[in-house]
Amino acid sequence: MESYKKDQHGSFSSPEPSNSQKDEMGSYNYKMFSLFNRKFKITEAEPPKDVKLVFYKFSDGGPHMMADQLQRFLVLHQDELDCTLEEAEKIMEEVINRRHHLTRYSRLSLNLDDFFHFLLYDDLNGSITSQVHHDMSAPLSQYFIYTGHNSYLTGNQLSSDCSEVPIVKALQRGVRVIELDLWPGSSKDEILVLHGRTLTTPVPLIKCLKSIRDYAFTRSPYPVIITLEDHLTPDLQSKVAEMVTQTFGVMLYYPESDSLVQFPSPESLKHRIIISTKPPKEYLESNGIKQKGALSPGGRNSSDEDEEASGIPDPAAELEADDWVSIECNSDQDDVDLTDCDNKSGQLGAPAYKRLITIHAGKPKGQLKDALKVAVDKVRRLSLSEQELERAATTKGTDIVRFTQNNILRIYPKGTRITSSNYKPLVGWMHGAQMIAFNMQGYGKSLWLMHGMFRANGGCGYLKKPDFLMEKGPNNEVFDPKRKLAVTKTLKVKVYLGDGWRLDFSHTHFDSYSPPDFYTKVYIVGVPADAAKKKTKIIEDNWSPAWNQEFTFPLTVPELALLRIEVREYDMSEKDDFGGQACLPVSDLRPGIRSVPLHDKKGEKLKNVRLLMGFQFTYRVCLCFSRRFKLAVAEAPEEIKALFNQYSENGIMTDNHLHRFLIEVQKQEKATLEEAQGIVESLKHLAIFHRKGLNLEAFFKYLFGDNNPPLDLKLGAHHDMTAPLSHYFIHTGHNSYLTGNQLSSDCSDIPIINALKKGVRVIELDIWPNSDKDDVEVLHGRTLTTPVQLIKCLRSIKEHAFTASEFPVVITLEDHLTPDLQSKVSQMVTQTFGDTLFFPGSECLKEFPSPESLKRRIIISTKPPKEYLEAKEIKDKESDSQKGNAAPDEEAWGKEIHNLKGQIPVDDKQNELDEGDNDAEEDPGEGDQKLPNETAPEYKRLIAIPAGKPKGGLEECLKVDPDNVRRLSLSEQQLEDAAEAHGKEIVRFTQRNILRVYPKGIRVNSSNYNPLIGWMHGAQMVAFNMQGYGRSLWMMQGMFRANGGCGFVKKPDFLLKSGPHGEVFDPKAKLPVQKTLKVKVYMGEGWYYDFHHTHFDAYSPPDFYVRVGIAGVPADTGMKKTKTLEDNWIPVWDEEFEFPLTVPELALLRIEVHEYDMSEKDDFGGQTCLPVRELREGIRAVPLHDRKGNKYNSVKLLVRVEFA
Repeated sequence: MESYKKDQHGSFSSPEPSNSQKDEMGSYNYKMFSLFNRKFKITEAEPPKDVKLVFYKFSDGGPHMMADQLQRFLVLHQDELDCTLEEAEKIMEEVINRRHHLTRYSRLSLNLDDFFHFLLYDDLNGSITSQVHHDMSAPLSQYFIYTGHNSYLTGNQLSSDCSEVPIVKALQRGVRVIELDLWPGSSKDEILVLHGRTLTTPVPLIKCLKSIRDYAFTRSPYPVIITLEDHLTPDLQSKVAEMVTQTFGVMLYYPESDSLVQFPSPESLKHRIIISTKPPKEYLESNGIKQKGALSPGGRNSSDEDEEASGIPDPAAELEADDWVSIECNSDQDDVDLTDCDNKSGQLGAPAYKRLITIHAGKPKGQLKDALKVAVDKVRRLSLSEQELERAATTKGTDIVRFTQNNILRIYPKGTRITSSNYKPLVGWMHGAQMIAFNMQGYGKSLWLMHGMFRANGGCGYLKKPDFLMEKGPNNEVFDPKRKLAVTKTLKVKVYLGDGWRLDFSHTHFDSYSPPDFYTKVYIVGVPADAAKKKTKIIEDNWSPAWNQEFTFPLTVPELALLRIEVREYDMSEKDDFGGQACLPVSDLRPGIRSVPLHDKKGEKLKNVRLLMGFQFTYRVCLCFSRRFKLAVAEAPEEIKALFNQYSENGIMTDNHLHRFLIEVQKQEKATLEEAQGIVESLKHLAIFHRKGLNLEAFFKYLFGDNNPPLDLKLGAHHDMTAPLSHYFIHTGHNSYLTGNQLSSDCSDIPIINALKKGVRVIELDIWPNSDKDDVEVLHGRTLTTPVQLIKCLRSIKEHAFTASEFPVVITLEDHLTPDLQSKVSQMVTQTFGDTLFFPGSECLKEFPSPESLKRRIIISTKPPKEYLEAKEIKDKESDSQKGNAAPDEEAWGKEIHNLKGQIPVDDKQNELDEGDNDAEEDPGEGDQKLPNETAPEYKRLIAIPAGKPKGGLEECLKVDPDNVRRLSLSEQQLEDAAEAHGKEIVRFTQRNILRVYPKGIRVNSSNYNPLIGWMHGAQMVAFNMQGYGRSLWMMQGMFRANGGCGFVKKPDFLLKSGPHGEVFDPKAKLPVQKTLKVKVYMGEGWYYDFHHTHFDAYSPPDFYVRVGIAGVPADTGMKKTKTLEDNWIPVWDEEFEFPLTVPELALLRIEVHEYDMSEKDDFGGQTCLPVRELREGIRAVPLHDRKGNKYNSVKLLVRVEFA
């Protein structure tokens, strides 16, 4: 092979031919019979017909593809449903940079050649998923694990060197199980790694351990398992224990007990080292097993490298007579006989060594059926040679599957593989064996399969086993690997072309007299029923062959199938030359037209050689026939068509027509002709646009587009913002620093930043002394939460406070500090916020300032220090917190909100836990036990919204002081109790003062409650755990979409008014219907783009229905439901619902889409929640959100809203 040069941009150029090789650029000369030259022109690869078709389809027939068109191609054709416009733009920029780096190219678009080259870039258009996407939280036994055998050997099993280098290489490739054979050194006091009873040269154990430590997680963060084949005395085992603990330190995982009932998960073991070996006391017992002859190692002498191109032999084939050669060079001593060193009498080994073992290896006494027995109280690892597994599989296949559901089975090469060849791994995988141990230093077709399998799941080294290997039937039956199965999926593979050989190989490498004659072989390697081989035609004399051939592979077990690809160069007189190979997991193949890079015989990626291939899947239903479903295009419902006809002439809606439609149908009374013209202008870029106006398709596009939302986003903050703060509902967070649950999650500034970006205006910080009592931390006190520094939180608030809204941010401090630390907090706050910090004009405000006057200001709210000791007395007398059992909380997508019509359950009252140390009204911490006159005056001066609970009962707390205002906090349960007897007093209190409501203490999983009971009593700060999700949080998000999402919503007038005799709104009063809301749900679309096509149903399109309802005062609350539409990605329901409203000012329109599932819980398909008082009448496009409240890219409903 010739040397290759990199140009200045880092790309590889073709070799520089000599004058004898060429006489002009773009051709090669080949000498024929030493008499004359043949000249062959080098032709560049050209886009295949399919590539041209999709290019012009998605570029709307134009010569350039824009970023939005590329995104549409990636979503619709390549099935990259999560692709965003920004990602498409980045891809486009990268392609342009690579293709046009020497020229000025300002246009962000791709021509046909650019698009074709993009498809060939494997880093931009790879054939398999590159991220970890399997569930990594199951026990280790539920994963196939990338496993090495004799990981220290550099070559053959008899005489090669032992070294740490192959260990490093294996870890860098993603191998997760490293095997070390431990032997005493000649001096009996050192420990070496070598292949015993062979001529291999040793390497010190400590060198191997340090290399594992340094390289364990360069390729994958998931755990590395070290299997020790131990031939040591107890003294040396103690020395190994010391080496291991000192080398790995905190990386080393210690099991919770000697016998685990279940293995931990890969997720819980990230960046950890795990030891697996046989506990020392079991070595002598294993010798007895060996002598009885059970499961003795052996096998036939075959090498992958000697196998024919047709593939790996079927493991069920008959054994030949000469297969029984007995060469005892196997190192897998955990399941075979002991060395002389092990034959100590009665010694049980070193306890420190035993304590390291997480995965216990061992083989019980008796026959194979005894070894495969499943213990209910412990899990273990069993090792079998490849030959033992093949024998066992013929009679005990289901027993092996059952064993591997909870235990780990390791398979190792038979002893006759002295050349370090490997075996067919599929027989192990189809029986659930987790550790298929391979000699990673070799090469051959079997190793290519291993490489291919573990390219899946982002190459992290752990693959979740298919569900069928883990399931049990009603009678404890498991998957039978010998059972005949029906086809469940068909894979279509199209081989378009190949390129890159002329850059990676000498021009005479394949043929001295002409360019190469390439052909491609395509295999499926999997269960025996799926194994298949196909081959393209031979393309003669071409460095860039174009085959354009398609092959179909029916698959019974696609989860275990591997697509193997080999390119060969045809040679009439000799064995065909090797031109590259690839092996890909079918389960991770990405549909569409993809670039497939090829690798050399050792599995190293070639620099330039790649194939352009197409992949397509079809599915089977009832295991007997296929169903084909056409993806329909969204069409205007009949009512939309009728409206278009009413407001158009001759099929065209002019600016004037549209203006009239906006006023009469959309109820936009202030709409101008210029607005109508702007809408028409915005649709000009569409191919469907008509120069005189909108046709039906364009009109429908406008109605169902982003420029026609249900809330008027142009209004921004449009409520009167000049009233006191007490006149507003305020978007309020609870324990804003927590990343998860209330007991053990991390404290961080990240959830604070996320909350501020979503418009939350009240941030709660619990401040505590650090361990040295000289600094301040934020944490959830008396829990296992990890702290974060206060200064970090304050700086994050400063940086992000006004990204979503310019109205004030209130910081509520739950203070557990000494006066000295309070002074320190005062200094931190003033220095961090500077001029943005609001200082009240006097110690006691008679009225709160307005949001308008506090724009871009930070406000502090906490209890003045002198009141802490008083609060403790109140707490002791009045606390209604009693410990009890927490009721089950919201399910994954949220349980239905309690209807406020009903009484509060007795259990809730009895089990209610007050927030305790979470709230300012609780008893002081240790640092609070100072005399009142020792408080920090500068700290007190910061407080703009003083918090406090007066002495006495609830009636005292709710008394209104005409000379000052304050903040009162009640738990959700305290509010519900108070509302029963003191509803009007709460309303009166909240007209001037601020009421904060917080979740009850038993919500340890950070769930939330129904916010309406607080809002209907005028509570301004209904504090929520923003890090969770569920229906309650959806309602909170819906309420604060009002008023431009600024975080302040003006309370309805009836909550602020007083009658001539001081009477106020009574939340319990029966009220007449004021307004009726009509909601018509026409249709929905976008799920096909935002969800995988098998997300809802593996066998057919989804069956969607919509739930529509009102969350509000009890009389208004209710939900209704559309019919279920079967097998449709673009469902058209065309159903109308009416909702009579007594208090429309507090009503929220709730919409949820679900996919009906006959056998399981219905799937979630999106949700939204909208404030009724800000809904725009007319036909609107309503975007849906996911469970966490994040807006989907494409999913939306077409809805008509009317008020009567």
